[in-house]
Amino acid sequence: MEIVHFKISGHSTKRNWAVYLFIASPIDGKGIKKVYVGKVGDNRDGCNPVISRVGNHFSYNKIHSQIRNKISETENYDYEYFYCHFGKYESDEKLRIKSRDKTNELERELNRIVQKRIDKNSYELMNPFSGKTISKRKRAERAKLINESEKICWKSFVKKHYRQHRV
Repeated sequence: MEIVHFKISGHSTKRNWAVYLFIASPIDGKGIKKVYVGKVGDNRDGCNPVISRVGNHFSYNKIHSQIRNKISETENYDYEYFYCHFGKYESDEKLRIKSRDKTNELERELNRIVQKRIDKNSYELMNPFSGKTISKRKRAERAKLINESEKICWKSFVKKHYRQHRV
């Protein structure tokens, strides 16, 4: 029997819109680290706290477990989870749809930035966003959802973790 523990931040239990970066590092220090960019806030309805999303990544339910789907022996990795909240989940449907769309674009923007910065010799982005099938009109609409300061925030977020992890 082995007794272990980990600490859960109260901040991670908020029902807020969030985008995150998950880094999986092999415990033995050998091999490629794996990176996953994601968000909380279902595309239909709902928004669970980031701590719930973390747990779902390791579920045996293939719909929720993007990490387990990509890494079969999850126990051979240690994980770091970096996230940023972008406001409370709204009960008003119009506000909720607007926030969900913005969160989706923030996730795509973080994914694009990671793709530009990632050291492919040491890291694998498990879910690269291509956007190849998106029309120019739709792309322009989506670009209006986030502002320049939010893009700068993501760039500094990635730069900070790039120095620490070489992402």
